[in-house]
Amino acid sequence: MRTVGIVAAGLAVLLGWLAVGSVAPAQAQALFGASVSPSSGPAGSPFTISWYTDASAWPCKTVSFSSQLTALPTTSWDQLSLSSAVPPSTAPGSYAITALCGESRRDLTFTVTRSVPTTPPPPPPTSTTVPPNVPPPATTTPPRVTPTPPTRTTPPSTTTSTTTPPSTTTTIPPPTTTTSQPPITTADAPRGDLRLDRESINPGDELTAAGDGCPPGSAVVLSSEGERVGAAQANDKGEFTAEVEFARVEPGRHMVTADCGVRLSGFVDQVVTSSVGGGVSSTLVVLVFFVLACGAVARFA
Repeated sequence: MRTVGIVAAGLAVLLGWLAVGSVAPAQAQALFGASVSPSSGPAGSPFTISWYTDASAWPCKTVSFSSQLTALPTTSWDQLSLSSAVPPSTAPGSYAITALCGESRRDLTFTVTRSVPTTPPPPPPTSTTVPPNVPPPATTTPPRVTPTPPTRTTPPSTTTSTTTPPSTTTTIPPPTTTTSQPPITTADAPRGDLRLDRESINPGDELTAAGDGCPPGSAVVLSSEGERVGAAQANDKGEFTAEVEFARVEPGRHMVTADCGVRLSGFVDQVVTSSVGGGVSSTLVVLVFFVLACGAVARFA
């Protein structure tokens, strides 16, 4: 009986040792794990391998790696992670990464995806600032001032009254050969802004008018009492000179007007001298003798 008990106890110890020996590797396998994050990405992208282990249950001093993706260094088990990057020239596909900790291993996979070309965002629209609609400055044109011609002054006519006293003797006045019009006084004659080279003219005399203030290159028309008496063209300074020719002779003062867009005026006197021939004087003597004779007859009748 003692022999049977000893054998049974020995079998129990053997079975227990076998049980412990069979479970310990399984627990060691369960105490080491690894993962990769992220598990996919384009060439050149980074990734990190993380692991955990219980060194007290299953001693493991270093963690090494075997990879088709890139070379990974061996590192200490207590570092718990390792960062790396996919080589830029890696072609798209799935690549295996194996993590080894002593007798334990973990198989990981990293998928290299195709690179998506990045399109730069379009440039922001260029804002164009439109200046406010500013109206152009108003231009004020000064009113056109037309000079008022001075009032034409007619010199007073001189009337000579002749009283013939009654006489029985007939007195024949001497014949007059020249009859002249009374002189025209020009001392107070108005002077306009049209300059005439003569103040008075006889028939056939030349008369020149000059003025300025016209628009450059404008046409100038000279007129007197509604009739055209000359024309000219202003130069680039607005000055002009023109000959004045009257179509008819009328004694007295005449106003000459120059119109070039600006109205200018001046004055000139026409003087006419006439001669009375001997035939007219004889007729006058006969008429005076006849009038005196009739008066004498009526007195003594």
